[in-house]
Amino acid sequence: MERPKFPDETIRRMPLYLRCLNRLIILGKDTLTSKELSEFLGVKPTKIRKDFSYFGDFGTRGVGYDLNNLVREIRNILNLDQEWKIAVAGISNVGCTILDHLEFNQPGFQITHAFDQDPELIGDTVRGVTVHDVTEIENQLSGEGIQLGLLAVPAIEARGVADSLVDAGVKGIINLAPIFIDLPEDVEVVQMDLSSELGRLVYHLTNS
Repeated sequence: MERPKFPDETIRRMPLYLRCLNRLIILGKDTLTSKELSEFLGVKPTKIRKDFSYFGDFGTRGVGYDLNNLVREIRNILNLDQEWKIAVAGISNVGCTILDHLEFNQPGFQITHAFDQDPELIGDTVRGVTVHDVTEIENQLSGEGIQLGLLAVPAIEARGVADSLVDAGVKGIINLAPIFIDLPEDVEVVQMDLSSELGRLVYHLTNS
């Protein structure tokens, strides 16, 4: 059955909630109120409660949320209750740096393939994965069920590499290349562009 659509901003906050909750569990917390979670994240308690209310009644009045149960619920909401394989294209650029700062080693994500055009990197192992020539994307990914791609190649190459990922079956791409890529409607693209975000930030600062 197809899941209902929820506000995009709510979905954007869910991974932040999940990261915070996981860390609190490690610190020994069992339960947490929306007010306490608000103090950790800087998100208003009313907004937190509204976000969670879209998916069900997870809390207990006077007690708060059971953290382990809430983590399970959020992972289910985000479809992280299954394994997602990731292919990275552009290890020699910002891709490798980004991977060092993202928690892809958490349950739900697995980096299985890496690609680059640098002859000195091809054949090396990065984060336990052998780096292949970027021209081998379709051959390497064909039939592997890889649905997620991280695109960190130069702008001039981004469209061609993105097309190769899509042709190999990738349905979701995080684009770190400083260029907009137009892909088929059934492919989800998340654009991560520092200059664009800085422009948006300056706009809000000068128009608030």
